[in-house]
Amino acid sequence: MPINGVVESKLRFLEQTLADLESWPLGTQGEFAHNSMLRRAVERALQLAIESMIDVAERILAARRLSPADTAGQNLRRLQEIGVLKDAERYAEMVRFRNFIVHRYEQIEPQIIYRLATTKLSHFRDFIDEIRKACAGQTPEAEGTDGR
Repeated sequence: MPINGVVESKLRFLEQTLADLESWPLGTQGEFAHNSMLRRAVERALQLAIESMIDVAERILAARRLSPADTAGQNLRRLQEIGVLKDAERYAEMVRFRNFIVHRYEQIEPQIIYRLATTKLSHFRDFIDEIRKACAGQTPEAEGTDGR
């Protein structure tokens, strides 16, 4: 399935959001926890990055004429079922975080945001790579058969 302009635009937005996140000096976990402006900026950037993932998943399902599931996490699992993603659960974890910050925003622990921003950004890059490979016709399963 060739990548369409909307999907590519969302992937580029995701890449730019990641570049922004990676350029921000987060400091130590304690410094981060006490800097409310930075903490809220990182929280929002993570939310936007996850929203981009959700939108991409829905677009790909629609392009393949598959109806979306009831939840974003289920949509990611459907992409795994059809060979677009290798491990949807690692992305579904991020969707759960997004749901938490959207619906229970007053209870977010700064260390959770810090952990995501310092240890999980590679998951977004993996998502981008998997989507681009699948849209170019290289599914995750096919990748393992050529010796890589």
